[in-house]
Amino acid sequence: MPWVFVAGACTFSLLTLSGELTTVQPVNDEAVHVEMVRWAVQQIQTGHILPLDGWYPFLSMGDAQFSHYQSLPHLITAYFSLIFGVDASVRWAGYLLFALFPISVYVGTRLLGWSSWTAGGAALLTPLLVSVTGYGYESFSYTWLGNGLWSQEWGMFLLPLAWGCSWRAVSGRGRGKYALAALVVGLAVAMHFLTGYFALLSVGVFVIVVWRGLMPRIGRAALVFGGAALVASWVVVPLITGAAYFNLSEFNQNTFWLNSWGAPQALGWLFTGQIFDHGRFPIVSLLVALGTAVCVCRCRRDAPARAILGLMALSLVLFSGRPTFGFVLNLLPGSSDLLLHRYIMGVQLAGLVLAGVGLAWMGETVLARARRWMPRLRPVPIATGLMAAAVLITLPAWFDRAAYAFSDAASLTVQTESDQTDGAALDVLLNDIRARGGGRTYAGLPGNWGAAYDIGQVPVFEYLADNSVDELGFLLRTPSLVADNEAYFNENDPAQYRLYDVRYVLMPAPMQPRVPATLLASSGRHTLWQVATSGYVEVVDTSGIVEANRGDMATQMQPFLRSTAFKQGALATVAFDGGAAATPTLPVTATANNAAGTSHDVLVEPQDGYFAAAVTATRTAAVVLEATYDPRWRVTVDGTVATPYMVVPGFVAVTVGPGRHTVVFRYIAYSGYPLLLGVGGLTLLTLASGPWLWRRFRSRIVARRSVSLRGQSNTGAHRP
Repeated sequence: MPWVFVAGACTFSLLTLSGELTTVQPVNDEAVHVEMVRWAVQQIQTGHILPLDGWYPFLSMGDAQFSHYQSLPHLITAYFSLIFGVDASVRWAGYLLFALFPISVYVGTRLLGWSSWTAGGAALLTPLLVSVTGYGYESFSYTWLGNGLWSQEWGMFLLPLAWGCSWRAVSGRGRGKYALAALVVGLAVAMHFLTGYFALLSVGVFVIVVWRGLMPRIGRAALVFGGAALVASWVVVPLITGAAYFNLSEFNQNTFWLNSWGAPQALGWLFTGQIFDHGRFPIVSLLVALGTAVCVCRCRRDAPARAILGLMALSLVLFSGRPTFGFVLNLLPGSSDLLLHRYIMGVQLAGLVLAGVGLAWMGETVLARARRWMPRLRPVPIATGLMAAAVLITLPAWFDRAAYAFSDAASLTVQTESDQTDGAALDVLLNDIRARGGGRTYAGLPGNWGAAYDIGQVPVFEYLADNSVDELGFLLRTPSLVADNEAYFNENDPAQYRLYDVRYVLMPAPMQPRVPATLLASSGRHTLWQVATSGYVEVVDTSGIVEANRGDMATQMQPFLRSTAFKQGALATVAFDGGAAATPTLPVTATANNAAGTSHDVLVEPQDGYFAAAVTATRTAAVVLEATYDPRWRVTVDGTVATPYMVVPGFVAVTVGPGRHTVVFRYIAYSGYPLLLGVGGLTLLTLASGPWLWRRFRSRIVARRSVSLRGQSNTGAHRP
């Protein structure tokens, strides 16, 4: 009967959120995820069967997005997209992951050692969550009107299972569970780094909440933790080895994005119902409070009660963040990159289990008293009535979530009309851009007229991200080292268009670009302009040295980009992350009187990370690829491998002598994936077969000792 709760919760989401299957332009971060899937599909279709790494060129001058970001959801969806198409596959994946999440909650709660009624109650309440932040396991995080946290959905679905499997393995409640726990936790890491990190920390909670047998639990936890790390090594190792080139945006520093809000605010939201029931009667919050009280009363004798309380405590520490617990959190590996505001996810998931505990306790109490008063009364009618009562007491919350789903569907309908009219007119110009090729497109920034230039509710700079257009303007959506400098783009300065190779400008009529430009075409209310640029590859002088690292790229480089040297066409070399800078081509006191040279893009394939140019240098100069620096760029000059280096604002460059040259920039994908995947597979095999082999070995040793002891006993019996 508890599965009725699960089925009801799933059916509710499947019905109310069916509008999410409408194919429209994303209005949030989902645009990036859709474009990542498109890139993976293109790679597969061109022969890269498993595109685990490559050059992703579309945002912030490109970056190695698939090795810097959790890419497994995009790869899985890409294979389905070969059959069903990208848009349909992305929409269906998000829709089903959220709608079927109650199944994961039920199974995970059962694996944590709770009754089927507790698990059913937790599953029933799953679709009802709504928080003040909008970043938890709630519909607003994933729907079209919300935040579009598409990859978080994949981690969300795995986290209850990761908790349950880890708990069984660490507590020793199931033999041979180490491989399964390592697999699920490792997949959680590969699906969503923040979720996987939390799942790994949760293993430590399971060690300390059981009071006896500490050393064996530490050993079992080490197997799960280490096994999961090795299973996920194919995503973790490339990320760690390239961590210095993962942008730590200055726009996130000292904000809630990285630091969260502090314990007073987090606890204030918790106790006022804003984490589970924002904007409505706090029915879920009351059930969480009841379940917490039940677990506190049981915690001395009940290990699962201590486990869920421990998970809630861990979640609250992480969600409270650095303002309160920075002295502890800053000790965690990679803590500077943790978006701590996202750990409301743990508070909500632990709260669901606690609410299930509270709901089950209420039902069990009523059932026990009813059977005490009327012993002949069968339990099935009572249980059915209690299930109906559970739905009734939460009815306002069901109406609230249904109303939100209705408003989301209505917005999708309006957006569909905009896509088919105004969007179709813009598509004509996007096709023109693709036909002309080369260069980036600018359609405003979030901080200027770009915010109001939209298709329905979708800003055009976001619209471009879903249409395979290399652009400048959709800011801070990848960990590119150039991302912070991009935010300071000056649309009034022709030199900046040349610097970033912004060749095309899209804007609504009657607006005109702030720099000299040629009108290419008009469609509907949209106009397409062309600005003179040199192409992706440019020959420049380098003058001066700038010191920078991944946390201060814009702070260190913007002064140079406002200097006279930049106005005269020079760029500075960069001493990055404490390393040595390349020697500038111009002496300190020298001033160039003419251009350093010319270039012509011969073959440009941005999606494959390949840029070839014919250049003519009038003197020793730098050939700059106006794409983000990465240590895996391989550069050849006239067929000879050359040493690339970084120049302002974070581009890759190489020095050439006077004369004509053929310069090729090629991104080389990380080569260690076969080894790391093999390590992960071998780890699972070892964890699956190791315990069985050990038991057989130990049983043989015991048998031999028994035979030996019997032999000694028999020999002794015949002695005189």
